[in-house]
Amino acid sequence: MLLALRATTVFVMCFMLLSPILKYLKNKTIKPVVVFMQDNSSSIKHAFKKLDSVAYRKEVTDLLTSLKEDYIVKEYSFGNLLTDTLAFQYQESATDLSTALETVFTNYENEHLGAVIMASDGIYNKGISPLSQMYPFKGAVYTIGLGDTLTQKDALVARVFANKMIYLGDQFAIRSDIAAYACEGNQITINIFSHNQNRNIASQTVTVNNKRFSKSVETIISATSPGVQHYTISVSKVVDEQNILNNTQDVYVEVLDNKERVLMIANAPHPDINALKEALEKNKNYKIDIAMADKAMQKMNDYNLLILHNLPSVNMNASALIDQAKKLGISVWYIVGAQTAIPLFNKVQSAMQIIPRAMASNDIQGVVNNDFTFFTLNQNFTNKLSGLPPLVAPFGDYKSGANVQVLMTQKIGNVGTAYPLWVMQNEGQAKTGVLAAEGLWRWRFYDYFQHKNHDAVDDFILKTAQFLSVKHDKKQFRSQLAKSVFTESENISIDAELYNENYELINTPDVNVTLVDENGKRSVWSMNKNSNAYSLNIGHLSAGKYTYACNTAFNGKSFSSNGSFTVVYQNIEDVNTTADFGTLNQLSKNYNGSFVFANNISSLKESIRQNKKMQSIIRTESHSEPLIHWKWLFALLLLLLGAEWYIRKTNGGY
Repeated sequence: MLLALRATTVFVMCFMLLSPILKYLKNKTIKPVVVFMQDNSSSIKHAFKKLDSVAYRKEVTDLLTSLKEDYIVKEYSFGNLLTDTLAFQYQESATDLSTALETVFTNYENEHLGAVIMASDGIYNKGISPLSQMYPFKGAVYTIGLGDTLTQKDALVARVFANKMIYLGDQFAIRSDIAAYACEGNQITINIFSHNQNRNIASQTVTVNNKRFSKSVETIISATSPGVQHYTISVSKVVDEQNILNNTQDVYVEVLDNKERVLMIANAPHPDINALKEALEKNKNYKIDIAMADKAMQKMNDYNLLILHNLPSVNMNASALIDQAKKLGISVWYIVGAQTAIPLFNKVQSAMQIIPRAMASNDIQGVVNNDFTFFTLNQNFTNKLSGLPPLVAPFGDYKSGANVQVLMTQKIGNVGTAYPLWVMQNEGQAKTGVLAAEGLWRWRFYDYFQHKNHDAVDDFILKTAQFLSVKHDKKQFRSQLAKSVFTESENISIDAELYNENYELINTPDVNVTLVDENGKRSVWSMNKNSNAYSLNIGHLSAGKYTYACNTAFNGKSFSSNGSFTVVYQNIEDVNTTADFGTLNQLSKNYNGSFVFANNISSLKESIRQNKKMQSIIRTESHSEPLIHWKWLFALLLLLLGAEWYIRKTNGGY
């Protein structure tokens, strides 16, 4: 008996030392997922003029409770964005149906998504039509129609077009698209009111002659004073009109008293030239002149920034242009490419030195240097940077110069390097920027291909040009905003910089910001310390005019920097309140679902349960488990050892 116990114990211990692994198959039942999406935009409020909102909410709750018995139910709300909470507040200022659907399809791409239920009025005023693209979704989309499709009497300002920026002394146009539905025979008056002048500056009366009337009214205005100019475009109310929220629209125009001029000189035609021009011209504060090297202008007195593409070159050393820019205190942005004469380039500037190894080039990616402080990069751009196509840089060794901050370093293939790619030099009166590669046009093209716009890349190019073109500010403490006019849906950020007596950037002391609205209400904020600078994200603010003051103290001295900005009301939901059930119905047909009215929500339960796609699936999964993790084996060892000890003890053994 003792021998058997001892042998069994030794066998089990030796077996465990071999680290045996048990492999087995396990079946897992996966329930279908049902996603419910509630339109939370403000246009839904109009739906409940004829629909009981309390009863509707109860119907939705009952439906979801019933579905949870058999399925995994996920709840969302959407408007500007999709959120993972079910809200019935109807406060969102825009509706993006396509993005909401795309997000759901993408998030549940690898899960057993069986059905999507969308409750909406079918009105979209942001993004593309939800019918313009088909997604590889094998389940069904069910839609619930909220609102009234009958056209009500409505006179409205549909759209207003005006330049966001204009220059003092120029004339600009405000174009107002006026519409009227079911108002034939009525007269409506269109007024343009200037809040800065406190008077009507234009008025026009028109007669509505059909059921779906539209007219564009253009008014030419002279920019006579600088600053933000506030205009209200309004149409008079017609008899029995129910919705008057869309009878007015505000527009803000910033009148600038100066214009930044940029001279771009290229060694030869290149797609980068047009890419840079289009990006910079998005900011109306810039006027761009382009010249080829052989016909380059020699007088640059009126320019704030000189951009040299593939210059100096063998055919054009550009030394006269560069010398003139230095004498005039004009910043220079060098873009290095295959045609750049590297020895001449190294001689005319000190921001970057390149030691070529051969007449060859590298495909390189940019990597953002987090220690860069001259300006703040947009997070949207930094997130996209690694996915952008490579730029083309000369093959060689790179070294940055004095008083230089490296914006980006080079990544060659999968290997990160310390070689500078994009640098900024802030030395003396003028500044110097160097991009040691060409191919910015590829970035813009790819950004548009992926996201249908160039916003991220263009914003980055603009920030580079803005930093270089702005004259050096010697104030020890200063603050700035990205712009002076924001919408209610935009985050408002304030940046600040503090310099010591040696003009070195520091952020040792705290900085407080006092914000005052147009009613005199004050709020105090503390700025965050970001690297060597300061930043404050205030978030969203309601419409109105605001002033702010940044205050700090250093070495016994007090510093202050002030500014102002305007937040404008923007709610495109009020423009169109007539429900579009046609879009919802077609959407359901495209994805094998059905459309129901709000008073027939309960029927969806049976429709979903009868759908063959709403069956649970059995997934067989392979599992591996080391036997060393089995606690009962250790219990067996203890039992065997204990039994042996007990038998020996009771029989007088040791």
